[in-house]
Amino acid sequence: MNGPHLPYPELCLPDLVAGHAQRRPHAPAVVQGDLTLSYRDLVGRASALAASLRAHGIAPDDLVGVCVDRRPDLVVALLGVQAAGAGYVPLDPALPPQRLRELSAEARLDVIVGAPTAAPEAFGDVTVLGVPAETAPWQPTPATLSTTAYAMFTSGSTGQPKGAVIEHRALTEKVTNIADFSNYGEATRCLAFASIGFDASVADLLAPLAAGGTVVLAGDAERADPTRLYRVCAEQGVDVVVLPPPILPLLDPARLPGVRLVMTGGEATGPEQVGRWTEGGRRFISVYGPTEATVLVSWFEGSGTWTRPIPIGRPAANHRIHLVDDSLREVGPGEIGEVLAGGPGLGRGYLFDAARTAERFIPDPFTPQPGQRLYRTGDLARWLPDGSLEFLGRADRQVKIRGQRIELGEVEAVLRRHPEVGNASVQAGVGPGGQELVAYVATGLDVADLRAYCARLLPPAAVPARMFTMAELPITINGKIDTERLVALAEPAPAPQGEAPATDTERLIAQAWAVLLDEPALDRDADFYDHGGHSITAMRLVADLRKRLGRNIAIEDVLIGRTLRGIAARADAAAEAGPATASRGRPPALSPAQQRLWFLDRYFHAAASAYNVAFAERLTGPLDIAALATALTAVADRQQILRWRIPDTDGVPYAVADPPAPVPLPVLELAPGTELATHLATGAAAPFTLATDTLWRAELIRTGADEHVLAVYAHHAVFDGWSQSLFYADLATAYRAALGDGPPLPPLPATYGDYVAWRADRSRRRAQQDLDWWLEHLTGVPVVLELPGGRDRPAEQTFTSAAVTTRLDRAATAALTDLAAGLGATPAAAVLAAFALVLARRTGHPDLVIGTPTVDRRAADFEQMVGFFIEIAPLRLRQAPEAGFAEHVRAAWEELLAALAHPEAPVERLVGGFGLGGLLDRSPLVQVLFNMYTFDEPKLDLAGLDSEPVPVAAPGSPFDLTLYGVTRDGHLRVEIVFNPEVYGTDLMTALLGEVEQLLRAGTADPRQPVSQLPGWTAIPAGTPGHVTRAARVKRAVGRSGAITQRPATATERQIASVWCNVLGIPEVAATDSFFDIGGGSLAVAVVQRQLNRLLGTNLRLVDLFRHPTVRTLATHLDSTRASMESPAESAEDAAVERAARRGAVRLQRARRRWTDEPAVEGDPA
Repeated sequence: MNGPHLPYPELCLPDLVAGHAQRRPHAPAVVQGDLTLSYRDLVGRASALAASLRAHGIAPDDLVGVCVDRRPDLVVALLGVQAAGAGYVPLDPALPPQRLRELSAEARLDVIVGAPTAAPEAFGDVTVLGVPAETAPWQPTPATLSTTAYAMFTSGSTGQPKGAVIEHRALTEKVTNIADFSNYGEATRCLAFASIGFDASVADLLAPLAAGGTVVLAGDAERADPTRLYRVCAEQGVDVVVLPPPILPLLDPARLPGVRLVMTGGEATGPEQVGRWTEGGRRFISVYGPTEATVLVSWFEGSGTWTRPIPIGRPAANHRIHLVDDSLREVGPGEIGEVLAGGPGLGRGYLFDAARTAERFIPDPFTPQPGQRLYRTGDLARWLPDGSLEFLGRADRQVKIRGQRIELGEVEAVLRRHPEVGNASVQAGVGPGGQELVAYVATGLDVADLRAYCARLLPPAAVPARMFTMAELPITINGKIDTERLVALAEPAPAPQGEAPATDTERLIAQAWAVLLDEPALDRDADFYDHGGHSITAMRLVADLRKRLGRNIAIEDVLIGRTLRGIAARADAAAEAGPATASRGRPPALSPAQQRLWFLDRYFHAAASAYNVAFAERLTGPLDIAALATALTAVADRQQILRWRIPDTDGVPYAVADPPAPVPLPVLELAPGTELATHLATGAAAPFTLATDTLWRAELIRTGADEHVLAVYAHHAVFDGWSQSLFYADLATAYRAALGDGPPLPPLPATYGDYVAWRADRSRRRAQQDLDWWLEHLTGVPVVLELPGGRDRPAEQTFTSAAVTTRLDRAATAALTDLAAGLGATPAAAVLAAFALVLARRTGHPDLVIGTPTVDRRAADFEQMVGFFIEIAPLRLRQAPEAGFAEHVRAAWEELLAALAHPEAPVERLVGGFGLGGLLDRSPLVQVLFNMYTFDEPKLDLAGLDSEPVPVAAPGSPFDLTLYGVTRDGHLRVEIVFNPEVYGTDLMTALLGEVEQLLRAGTADPRQPVSQLPGWTAIPAGTPGHVTRAARVKRAVGRSGAITQRPATATERQIASVWCNVLGIPEVAATDSFFDIGGGSLAVAVVQRQLNRLLGTNLRLVDLFRHPTVRTLATHLDSTRASMESPAESAEDAAVERAARRGAVRLQRARRRWTDEPAVEGDPA
C-alpha cells in the first residue's frame, strides 16, 4: 500500500533552519527555563562550530560525535555538525563511560563535540571540542541530500549495536512529513522530551525547527518529574508533546490543557490512552517506523474510546508498505506478514556493515523503477479490513507454549486493554512443565483477577503462567521497557510424535506445519487446531503453502480442511498463484462491476441517478478560484478514469478516455429562497449520459464573502467510496502546486485499464473455483427477502430513496468494539450479526442473504487510483436465536472472511449460475445490503483554507434497503437507506430501533441466548415476510439423463433451435424454463429478435417472461400468429415490456467484445 504524495524541499536541514533565521531572526528557536536561543543566535553559533570542525579536517559525509547535556547547546551542536557537512552520532552523556567508548569506537570517531560535564577521558584519543558561545556568518552547508545527516545506534539481537546511517534527503522528507500531518508551523511550541539517541528526537526537536517553530527543551529533571513537566509546559505554552508510550499512563492529561497534539511511538501504546488524551478535542497520533527508516513509515490518529490494540495506521506520505511471507511474496488481507517499508525516508544502511545492509535493505521487487529499495523491519503485521495495519510484534518474539505458537505482543496487548493496567511486558521463561509465559504488569490488581481477565480473552496456552505486579515497569533511557531486568527466554518444549502423511502435498504441508507449530506433523488426520494452531498460525500457514505449492491457498482451506489430509485435498484443487502486480499501458476497459452499472443505467431508467456519488466541502478563507480550477484539471489529468465516457456499439459497452482538457468549474450563487441542501440534492440526482458525458462534474457555490461550497458529483462507475480520500489528497497537492507552492502531481503507475487486465488475468486462474464455492455455499438459501408490513411492490424495480438514522453513545460503541475485539473480529461483524438477527426475526426465516461491498485494491499499483473497485458479495447468514450474540458475531466474521477469500465470482455470474434472470421488480439474489464504512473520514486540506464536510442526501437506493454503519468521534452511526415505494418510514424506523436495541443488549450479555435478551419477542404467527425460492444451481449444459419431453411441434422445434443457438447448448426440453438453463435479460432480447425474424411474428419481450418454457411459448405464439397483432396490454404488461425491451442487445457480439472476462450468461445484478 502506498501513502499519498507529499512534496518536500530540496534543501538540507541546516539550510532550512537558516532560512527561518533570515526571515525571523529574533523568533525563539530553543527555550529552556529562562534561556532563549533565537533563530539568529542558533544559526550563528552553529556556523561558528561548523567552521571549527572544518578547521579540524571534518569534511562532508564524515561522522562527528555529539555528547552534550540537555541544554540549548545540544541543539547548537547538532545543527553545527550538519552545517559542517558531517553527520552527527548522538552520544547521551547519561550513558556509562564504557558504553560511550564502545559507541565511539563502533562509529570510528575522530572528533566529538562535548560539553564540559562530559568526561573527555571517556573517549580516549578522540578530539573533544566545546560548543562555541560566539557566532559566525552563515555559510550554506556543503552537504547534499545524499550525504550523511546522522548515524544512530540501535540495539541488535546479538547484543552488538547497529549504526543506522540516515541521509539528508531522508531527514528533510521526514521533518516535512511530520510537520504536514502534525500541523507544525511558526506558532508551534513543541516539548523536546526524547533523548538524542532515540529517533523520536527527529519529531520533537528537528521537525519543529525545520517548520520555524519553537523547541521547549525538557531537562533531565522535567523528564523524571511529572509535576515539573506540567509546570514547564504551562509556563512555556507548549502545544505539542512527543512522549514514549510508557510515559503516557504516568501523566494526567488534565494537567496539560494547552497541549493540542500528543504524539507517541516506539512501541505498543495501551488503547485506553486514546480516550484519556483525546478528551476535549486533543489530537492523538501514534507513529510507527524503525530507526533505519527515519522514525516514520506509517501513522495512526485515534479519538474517543478505544479498547482494541491501536493500529499502526496507513503508510505515511511518500512511503509504501508491503506485507510479505518468508519468500517475499505479498500476503493477502488478514494474513500475517513481515513489514517491508520503502520510500525516501529509508536510510543508507548500517555503518561499516555491508553484509547486514544487504540482508535488511533489499531491492524492491514490487516496482519496475530501478534503484528502489525496501527495508525488512522484522516486524509482523496484518492488514485490517479498514486498510490500516495491525502490529503483531517482532518475528523474533514468537514462542511455543504447549504446542501453540504465541505472539508475546498479542498477550501484552490484551493486558494493556484492561482499564486498570498501566503497562505490561510478557516474556517467556522456564517453569516446571517446560516453557511458559511470564507477565510483568503495572497495576494495582490482584494476580488472580488478572489471570481471570486473560482467561476470558486468550486461549489457555496464551494465559501467562506467572504474573508479577508492580507500580510501574522499568524503562530505559530511550523510554522503552527495560527487558534486560525482566526474564530471559528459555528452551523450547519437546514436540509430540505421530503417523506419517501419505502424499507429496501432505508431506509439504507437514513441513510447513512443523515450522509453524514447532512439532512434527506425522499424523495425516491430526487436527491443526488441536495441535496449537489458531487463526494467526493458519494465516501464516496459508502464506507458507502459497510459496511451497505455488497455488492460491485460502484461509478457508485451513479452516475447513483442518487436518493434513483435508488441507491437502483442498490445496490440490486450488488454482495456480499468479502475479501480484499489473502490466502497464493497457487501453481503457470495463470491469464486470462497471458492465453491471452500465446495464442498469441503460435498461432501467429509474436507476440513472441511483448510482450517483455526491459530496461537498465548505471552504472558508481566501480561495483562489482559478487555482482550484487548475487543480481539478490536474487531478483529472492524473486520474485517467475521470476522463472516461462509456458509449456502446450495438448494445456492447466500452470505455473511452478523452484527452486531458480543462475541467469546467462553474461558480454559482443560490437563488433567493433556495436551500443549500436542496440544491445539492438536485445536483446529486441529475443523471449522467454515460455515452457522451464526462462521468463527474464539480461546481462552486458562493455562500459568503470568504466562504464557498465545493460540490462534486460522479457516477459510481468511475468513483467508489474509497476514491473520495484519494481525490481530496490529489486536489490538495494540485492546489498547492497551482499556487506556486509545490511540485505538480506525479503520474500514477497504472491506469484503470491496467486494473481490468490484471483482474481478468487473476480471474482466468481462479474464477471457476470461486464460482463453484459460492454456488455450493449459497445453494438452498432463499433468494427473495421481503419484510412484512411493506407496500405493494411496483412491477418494475424503482430506485427512489429515503433514510432513517440513529447513533450509539460512546459507552455503547466502546462495549461493541470491545466485544468484537475479544472475539477476534471487528465492529462490522457485530453490526452485521444484529442486522441479520432482526431481519430473521421479522421474516420468520433463519437463513438469509445480505449483500456487502468488498474492495479489490489488492495490488499496490491501484492504491492511489480513483475508480470503481467494488464488488457485491452475497453473504449467507444463518440465525439461531437460542445461541448467544457472541456466537452470531463469530459466524458473521467468518462469513466476511470467506467472502474476502473468494473474490472471483461477480454477483452477476452467481445470478446466472442460479438462473435468476427473470426478476424485474427487484435486484436478483441481493435485495438487502450491509455496508460498514471502515476508512477514515475524507478530509480536504487546501492550503490557506478551513474545510468542513457538507452532507448531501443520497440520490437513490439501488437496493430495497441498505444498512450503513460508521464510527466517528467514538460514536457508531447507523443509517438505513430504503426505497419508500417498497417500505414505509415507520417500518424502517422500527427496524433500526430493533437493531440498536439488540446491539446494546447483545454486547451487555453476549453469551445469553438471543431469544432471552431484553426486548426480543417473536413476531406473531401469520405475519412473516416473503422469503422464498431456495437457490438452486441451474442445470449444467450437457445433461446426464435423456430428455423425456422433446419439442414436438414445428413451433416448439424452432423455438428450441433458437434457444440452443443463443445459449450455446446442444438441446433443450419442451418443459425447460429459459431462465433455468442460463437465459438472462441480455439473451432474452436476442431470442426475441431471432424468433421474430424466423417466425414472422410480433413477439414482445414480456411474452418471453410470461411464457418461459418452450411449450408455453409455442402455445402462445401459435394462438396469436394469425393476427400478427399484439393483444391489449395491461399496465403491468407494459411495465415489464419496457424493462425487457431496454435489455435488447446482441449477446454473441458482447461475448466477442468482452474477451478479458468469462462470458456473463446471467442477469447483471
